[in-house]
Amino acid sequence: MKKIILSVALIFATSMLFAQSTATTTQTGNLQFADVNQTGSNTATVTQTQTGTPSNSPSYMNDAKVNQSGGNGNIAIISQDELGGGGKGGNDAKIDQIGSGNTSSQTTYAPGYNSGQDVIALQVGSENTVTQNIQGGYTDYFYVAQNGNNNTATQNGTGVTHNTARIFQDGENNTATQTLAGSNNGYYGGIYSGEKIRIQQTGDDNIATQTFTGSGFSHGNSADINQLGNNNTATQVGNGRNIYANFNQTGNDNNASSEQTGNAQQVFVNQTGNDNVASSKQTGSLQQIYVDQVGNKNQATVWQDHDGNFADVNQNGYSDKTFINQKYGSNNSATITQNGSAGANTTFYPGVNNYAKVFQSGANNVTNGNQTGYNNYLGTSQSQGSNNNIEATQIGNDSNFDSSYAFGTTAFGYNNYADLGQVGNENGLTLYQNGTDNYAAGAQSGDFNIGSISQNGNSNFGTLSSVGNSHGGTIIQNGNMNQSTINQN
Repeated sequence: MKKIILSVALIFATSMLFAQSTATTTQTGNLQFADVNQTGSNTATVTQTQTGTPSNSPSYMNDAKVNQSGGNGNIAIISQDELGGGGKGGNDAKIDQIGSGNTSSQTTYAPGYNSGQDVIALQVGSENTVTQNIQGGYTDYFYVAQNGNNNTATQNGTGVTHNTARIFQDGENNTATQTLAGSNNGYYGGIYSGEKIRIQQTGDDNIATQTFTGSGFSHGNSADINQLGNNNTATQVGNGRNIYANFNQTGNDNNASSEQTGNAQQVFVNQTGNDNVASSKQTGSLQQIYVDQVGNKNQATVWQDHDGNFADVNQNGYSDKTFINQKYGSNNSATITQNGSAGANTTFYPGVNNYAKVFQSGANNVTNGNQTGYNNYLGTSQSQGSNNNIEATQIGNDSNFDSSYAFGTTAFGYNNYADLGQVGNENGLTLYQNGTDNYAAGAQSGDFNIGSISQNGNSNFGTLSSVGNSHGGTIIQNGNMNQSTINQN
């Protein structure tokens, strides 16, 4: 057993140690460098404290490297501190470990606007752990790359500004967690920046979690999770403004979840596989959510609060379910397209100047729309399927059921059901059904409403009821054993 203790101000420390060795390096002063190389199952601890600012500062004031290979159960710890309120330069900490059951810990304290804080960890093997912590600093950089199974990577930033964090994991049953509290997470953030908070996992049964909060002038957050494999789970939680979050999962039984609080937020989810679930919640204004799922038994749930929000869901498969809730605001819009069967779609829009457009192709689809306000629009189309159900209610002014591509609310198939209700002024209702055993009902209560029902098929029943002034109703039936009823008061 060998033990080396170094305590100097300006020093270059190199330790070559072999099996079952412990290296402890302590440095205090300016322009410090420490390099530890170990072979076997070893422990290395490097502590660097920056006390002053030299007149000619290099890019990195403190530089610490630990390289451990040829054994398992290695432990590497690097701690770097800068005193004072700023202007002390940067820290560079790098740990490289080869083997299994290794532990890497990197901690940096950089008060004020000390720029250039870098923590880098590379691990090859299984059941390895990396923990990176940076407190304060400017232009902070987190980086972890792990190759193996059952590995864990954790990145924590407190009071960090203009930071970039990345975790790359290749293997199975890996866990990646990023928690950043500061401003401009993902560097300058937004879709216009190439720098992002990123987690990339390749393999099965992996878990990725991103949590970032912050504020500040021209603040932006940008985060990306990419998972390739089966049974993966991704979660993002953002609090701030100008948040850009992106999911990309390829495989089966994947789960993507995003929660954002603030303004001008964007979420992109793309899942290719079976039994995928995408859930996104946004609280704030000017938010956008895009969900694209290709596979079977997919579910997409979207919650948006306040004004100027947009949701777009496109599911291609069967047994798809979509729920969109936009409330407590106005000028919200949603576009939903489902290609498959046994799908369900629900849209809920309290507010004003809201817009909804739904298309379903397949069988056993359900559409339920509720709009409260005025100047609302709801257009749904169901084609090439059967046993479809459409229920829509509008309460407000100048609302209408219409669609430029499908002549309003359309159901093409058989055993379809539609129930439409409007309460307000100057509303318009149009329904078209082509199939057998269809039922259509339209109810309007208010002024200047226009209703039209057209049925082409057999055993169809249509009813149109208007209560108010200046209503107009038209029912056209083309087929056998059809019934129609028009009531106007």
